[in-house]
Amino acid sequence: MSWEAVARKDFRDAVRSRWLWVLSALSVLVFAGAAVGRLYVGNGAQNTQGLVQGFLFFLKQGTAILIPLTALVVAYGAITRERESGTIKLLLSLPHSRDDVVLGKFLGRSAVVTLPVLIGFFVAFLALLPAGSGVDILVYVEFALLTALLGVVFVGIAVGVSAAANTNQQALVGAGGLFSIFWFLWNFFVSGVNRAATELFGLSNPAQFRLRLALKILNPIQAYKTLVDSLFMSGLEARVRMFSMLLGMIPNQQAAQALGPELSPLFADSMVLLAMLVWLVVPLAVGIVWFREAEL
Repeated sequence: MSWEAVARKDFRDAVRSRWLWVLSALSVLVFAGAAVGRLYVGNGAQNTQGLVQGFLFFLKQGTAILIPLTALVVAYGAITRERESGTIKLLLSLPHSRDDVVLGKFLGRSAVVTLPVLIGFFVAFLALLPAGSGVDILVYVEFALLTALLGVVFVGIAVGVSAAANTNQQALVGAGGLFSIFWFLWNFFVSGVNRAATELFGLSNPAQFRLRLALKILNPIQAYKTLVDSLFMSGLEARVRMFSMLLGMIPNQQAAQALGPELSPLFADSMVLLAMLVWLVVPLAVGIVWFREAEL
């Protein structure tokens, strides 16, 4: 298939430009360094389950910002850089459609982001082995796969923006703007919508919390973090944790009471995962459609 050829070329270009090596070294440094620091510095390798779980909770805070940012930096110029250099016309002169180019770029950049993440997690796992029974392999693998998925989601966002943009600068502003919204402005958006809906429809307190939870889950970064929390606690506890303060250390009893004793199926892990996948598919699909009609 033509998109496979584009993906292979894009991955080889990343290897030649040393992107893959730099990201692999960074992942090993961050993940393995966090494991060593959390497990051994001042704690001793004799600590097991609680300490390993604490390591994963600790690492989640870093991956939630590092992985999306890395994916956006790697992928925002996937299409626009080729357009500005003129090589996109050469690429399209080969038996590649515009859809093939976008899909191939997405797959190639996804490999560039996910492979270093998995390498970093593998090296960190080796560092965790002396903790013995404290390492739950299944949970660890699920955490690694969720983190890789987060990277792929933001590669899809960045490639979609790049396909829709006319210049590299536009792609950078668009990708950076979305990252800023997800990280810094989303909670203001949630509060604003909740306040407006309450004024218009007179929402009860439980309804307000359910609306806020639904809006929080629509943020792919927050969706990732609550899915990671679900690896160590019930889905309901993980969703309540989204309303807690100081990285979940101060629980929100009001949220716990409002969401009830059982988690609604609308907020189950499968629905949260679906919300993440929407951010993968929709921007990429919009970028593909936009790029079909773009003037090159």
